[in-house]
Amino acid sequence: PVLAQESGPIFFGGVHQMLAGMVGPLNQLIQAFQHGGGVPQSAYDHNMWDGLERFTARWFENLLIPVWLPAMPEVQARLEQGALVADIGCGRGKALIKLAQAFPRSRYVGYDIFEPTIAQATAHAQAAGVADRVRFEHRDVSTGLPEQYDVITTFDVIHDAIDPRGLLRTIRQALRPDGRYVCLDINCAEHLEGNAGPLGSLFYGFSVLYCMTTSLSGHGEGLGTVGLPEGKLQELSREAGFSSVRRVPLENPFNNLYELQP
Repeated sequence: PVLAQESGPIFFGGVHQMLAGMVGPLNQLIQAFQHGGGVPQSAYDHNMWDGLERFTARWFENLLIPVWLPAMPEVQARLEQGALVADIGCGRGKALIKLAQAFPRSRYVGYDIFEPTIAQATAHAQAAGVADRVRFEHRDVSTGLPEQYDVITTFDVIHDAIDPRGLLRTIRQALRPDGRYVCLDINCAEHLEGNAGPLGSLFYGFSVLYCMTTSLSGHGEGLGTVGLPEGKLQELSREAGFSSVRRVPLENPFNNLYELQP
């Protein structure tokens, strides 16, 4: 099932395709190491984006509705009643589409700084029959968000951000007083030695080849794949004005799930 069953929750074929895409701009990466800066998202070919979609879509298909949301009853209740939801770094839109299918009373908007994904996300929503309640917009949210939301989500986004502190402040400011922020990010240790092992090797490879360097390309903080352990998220969230950060009980070697309150 790891490689042959694409619909399964542990399908890993997308990761292999991502890796093929990550090494494409290797010469640019070498130049960045030698002279500074980083590699922009636009330098990566379709294998990066197709593989990423194939990988993360399995989470949304198999885990988001039956596993993650029941562990956050306040979030689930808002979605059932009818909420305004924003997904930051929405990519090709699979998370919001799945939410829209499960919770039709809510309305959804996805934002992404990488413009090529927006047209694909819109086409996915139309094909899924949820375009009446899901829309996607190309936006650099560092300048703020246009509305106040009941629920805001990010899925493996904060560690990639050029300015993670600023992004968390933007999210905090855009949440309604009783809103919830759902943050999925990498399951990593506070210190280097805690990340030793096969997954740590994979994560550090991701970091060097994509996560850290794309942030640095925008003169960003460059946290990288393993740069946002729970302690760091707690620190940044407090600085952004969140009053509560709860790590949701989750058995997942790849990710931690957090529920934040204003």
